[in-house]
Amino acid sequence: MNKKYTTMKIPIYKPYLPKKSIEYAKDAIESGWISSIGEYLERATKELVKKTGYKYAILVNNGTSATHLCSRVLKKWHPEIRRIFLPSACYIAAYNSLLYDNNEWALQPVDIDVETWNMTIPNCEYGDAIMAVHNLGNIISLKNANCPVIEDSCETLLAISKQKKSLCASISFFGNKNITSGEGGAVLTDDEDIFKYVSKLKGQGQTEKRYIHDELGYNYRMTNIQAALLLGQLEKWDTIYNLKQDLFVKYNEAFSKYENIIPQKVELDHSRWMYGVRIIGSKSYEENKRLFDSYGIETRPMFYSFKSHKHLDFLQSTPNEIYENALNLHDEIVILPSYPELTNEEINLITDTTKEIARTK
Repeated sequence: MNKKYTTMKIPIYKPYLPKKSIEYAKDAIESGWISSIGEYLERATKELVKKTGYKYAILVNNGTSATHLCSRVLKKWHPEIRRIFLPSACYIAAYNSLLYDNNEWALQPVDIDVETWNMTIPNCEYGDAIMAVHNLGNIISLKNANCPVIEDSCETLLAISKQKKSLCASISFFGNKNITSGEGGAVLTDDEDIFKYVSKLKGQGQTEKRYIHDELGYNYRMTNIQAALLLGQLEKWDTIYNLKQDLFVKYNEAFSKYENIIPQKVELDHSRWMYGVRIIGSKSYEENKRLFDSYGIETRPMFYSFKSHKHLDFLQSTPNEIYENALNLHDEIVILPSYPELTNEEINLITDTTKEIARTK
């Protein structure tokens, strides 16, 4: 491999910030409307509704808050729920959001599939529900879901699920997402009552009469400055989508003839957020990471299984077969740099390094 590349530094992600995002943010600051009121909140909300096709969108301060609000909706709409299925490996916010309110829910991990890296939709009984998490932006098919569903869609923007199966979905605008406001998130729903309920909860549970509150709520509001950054990117939705689509095509083509480099299998659709591959024969992610680091390429691992998180010790009695795939996939999967403006030179370095590592297995 050409040694000139070894001094390059390629981060796992860099946000795509069009000029309009900067202009709008500057305008929001100069207007004095820098908190949770301002024109950009309304404009960004309308644009998000337009782009996703949902009837309602509620902007909040981050994706975890949005996921937590979805859990509150589940509790309100389905008080009979006693058990919730969710993936054996996913971002920890999915688990945390179900635990924040000391709910009497039994969390039931479902092992992730070796091809899609998503949970398999289980057969549910009365009192069950599903927290569907679309890992890395790979949309799970919910056609077989026979119980209430909420979606952690924080990694899916540019490919929203909208399968008419869930009560609501959370999305994230964190700095490493396809569309970002630095922090930020939203709850999406087609149900007007859910829209009203979530809108109230995010603003301290305030009723229509100001300073009168009838529900335990939170300060989960997005700022006008964040919404300004968001609006500029939402207006460039197609540009960002095309850049990510082109990147994933290039990666797929580069690895198409390598039997021990296996990309994530698309289940229904994919937001093309993060691109990952299984390098078959890998003993650990850490070993592969050291090799990528030596070429100045930042990577990240697949999510750890729930067994790795100390505050989830109450799940330790879960049978081994429930997380076996999660453990094995964590050793093999490498998430590669996936930002929209990766150059061909950078892509070639990343793919060449991946192939070199795969040849040693």
